[in-house]
Amino acid sequence: MPATPDASTAPSTRGSDLRSSFGILKMRDFQFLLLGNAMTFAGFQVRQMAIAWLVLDQTNSSLKVGIVNATPGIAIICLSLFAGAVVDRTERRRIIAVARFAIMALMLLSAVMVSADVAEWWHFILIGLGIGVMFAFHNPASQSYAMDVVGRERLIKAASINTAISNVANIAAPALGGVLLGFGIEWAFWLLFALYATSYLSMLPIRKRTVAEKTSRSILTDMRDGLKYVGETPAIKWLLVLCLGSMFGGIAMAMMPVFARHVFDVGAGGYGWMLAVQGVGSLVGAVLLTLAREVRHKGLVVMGNMALAAGGTLLFALAPEFGIALVGLFISGMCQGVMFIMVPTVIQTHSVPEMRGRVMSIFFMVVLVFQLGWIVGGALDGAVGPRGTAMIAAVGTFTIAAIALVASPALRKLT
Repeated sequence: MPATPDASTAPSTRGSDLRSSFGILKMRDFQFLLLGNAMTFAGFQVRQMAIAWLVLDQTNSSLKVGIVNATPGIAIICLSLFAGAVVDRTERRRIIAVARFAIMALMLLSAVMVSADVAEWWHFILIGLGIGVMFAFHNPASQSYAMDVVGRERLIKAASINTAISNVANIAAPALGGVLLGFGIEWAFWLLFALYATSYLSMLPIRKRTVAEKTSRSILTDMRDGLKYVGETPAIKWLLVLCLGSMFGGIAMAMMPVFARHVFDVGAGGYGWMLAVQGVGSLVGAVLLTLAREVRHKGLVVMGNMALAAGGTLLFALAPEFGIALVGLFISGMCQGVMFIMVPTVIQTHSVPEMRGRVMSIFFMVVLVFQLGWIVGGALDGAVGPRGTAMIAAVGTFTIAAIALVASPALRKLT
């Protein structure tokens, strides 16, 4: 169970609760961590947007769009177990800094290639694999490092603030990216390089260091132990089962540029607004969690949140006009904001410290089936069309939540 503050430090009023929530913003290391995470999160969205538009423009194939945007996730899934074992025995700040520098360099290469008009759609498969390798190490290190900086007791508040601020960037960046696409797609790639350069530079002033574990165990033994630990911890195991639903989120995301281009005919600017509205929803979800005194019945909240996300996706799929589709995207975005705060923080706070890196790497390995959803969505689009594909995404999300609700007493009882 997670540690809790003692009675002398527990907030007794709404005002003190708010001060407790935002007091960690005074921590210098956390300030720079927030900046870097916000830029990384915004960069993720802008990259998907720019790549999707470029490949769709070059090939008019939603399947090829899906393949290109899925390649980072494929690399992460393949390397996550190994990367998590490395994170548990390596100084985390160093891993994050090296990964961000490499990603920044790949973004610079992408911007130069697009500006020189030599970029072909398949080039981004290779670049995406390189990015995925870096993120395989970056993601579990970054998640684990957040607890190192703020402490276990403040992790949910820190994660909520981190997601809220990241989503401010997430709202602005796609909207700006959509505007820049109107001037030329190369400008979106230069924005992407600037975001990741800022993300890397923000790591340099952070002082907090972690002590690497010294062990004689092999990496393979650590990987096996991590899988065994997850399998023997029912609440964590079923939270990861829920994360498999991100596959359907990826299917819906793959349809967004198709809806913008072919269903609603709103162009690149409209696509940017779709991403931005989804980001606004995620921001609202993060703010609600930040202001909450305490979230009880966490397992039920996560499952209900997934069911609501399915409803938002269904509204998007059936929307007769662009404005109604934006409402659906707002709802699904809000649920994403809640999901991607609560699930990783609950997993971390219910994991023993020596397993955190490996458990978080398994989390990312599972949740990044989201990227594979781009491929599935592209294939389904050719068979049933964009609206049918989005409806399948909605039904799949709801089904995963229903299975977990019925099959997992540990998740229903999770507090």
